[in-house]
Amino acid sequence: MSLVLNIARDDFLKGLASVQNITSKKGTMAILSNVLIQSENDAVILTATDLEIGIKKKLPAEILSSGSITLPARKLFEIVRESNSDQIHIEILENCWAKITDDSSNYRLAGMESEEFPSFPEYQEDTLVSVPCEILQDLISKTIFSVAQDSESQFTLMAILVEKQKKDDKNFLNFVSSDGHRLSLMSREVETDLEKLQVDKTTLIPRKGMAEIKKLCEEKEGDIFFGVEEKQAVFKTDDTLYIISLMQGDFPEFKDIIRIIDREKYFTINRINLLNSVKRMNLFTEDKYNIITFQIEKNNFTLFSQSMDLGDAKEDIEIEFSGDSLLLGFNGKFFVDTLQIMKSDQVKIFISSQDSPCLIESEEDPDFISIIMPMHIKNQNKTEAE
Repeated sequence: MSLVLNIARDDFLKGLASVQNITSKKGTMAILSNVLIQSENDAVILTATDLEIGIKKKLPAEILSSGSITLPARKLFEIVRESNSDQIHIEILENCWAKITDDSSNYRLAGMESEEFPSFPEYQEDTLVSVPCEILQDLISKTIFSVAQDSESQFTLMAILVEKQKKDDKNFLNFVSSDGHRLSLMSREVETDLEKLQVDKTTLIPRKGMAEIKKLCEEKEGDIFFGVEEKQAVFKTDDTLYIISLMQGDFPEFKDIIRIIDREKYFTINRINLLNSVKRMNLFTEDKYNIITFQIEKNNFTLFSQSMDLGDAKEDIEIEFSGDSLLLGFNGKFFVDTLQIMKSDQVKIFISSQDSPCLIESEEDPDFISIIMPMHIKNQNKTEAE
């Protein structure tokens, strides 16, 4: 028998939307652009994979005849998105053709045999631990912005490092990311016993997979089940399963960088004021480095940026700084990324020399640390800034 079903348009659209980023990747296997649709009692299971990320999504449906088929994910999503009906009817015909109807429209869509679809990875249910979606979302949000992009040379920086930690009989999950020019570390306490969670110093979950889990957490309330095996990470809710291939390799040693930062030399500044100032300076930065000059004195903080074609910008902020006068260059975008995801009114900026890293933290974001490396600046900027 061939698959025949009725499904609510909104449920179907939401399910198909969740697989679009995975099926949109161009690859050597045409079937990877398709979504596998399988019947299961009073539900359908949507499955998609790019061989690095796999997703299964369970949706309620009226199954009139059981079966399975794979259909082009993008075109099916577009058909359902444009429908004005509450219900979508799907009937699989001969030679893998699908008849899709609603109240006013009729479509015929060419599919492929479900037997040709790659097998979905197995996983161990007993290795999963329960983590609140809110905590997992926070961990990802505070680190994903500083993961290296595809153009970066060090492959293992294109992932988030996952660690577990026990302090004073309390369990913590730590997420760490770096693109080689900045580093973000976020830690959150969890009530769950993490003993079953098999993470180590090489548990690296790729950026694309983490972005999908972040979206999942934003849609869900309650807990998500999380597990790590030798080559894959597992994320599971009541109706969704993600299996993500881990990145193989070593993450750079980062704890020494944090330890060497001089915590005696810093200034405190209003986060929103600094964020807005840096955004204004970014209007006159040029090239991909977005260089802004920071001139730090005992009682004054000057920000300066310059574009050879457009002009320059300068702004002074009153501060109290405990170190020696400094003139440094930073990528302004890095400061914007960090300050935007923090919650506090005031932030502390720790920096001691022209070559030392800048550390940003606050009392209201006690589990978050951002480190930004300085950049070399041209001598003319010093004259302009003064």
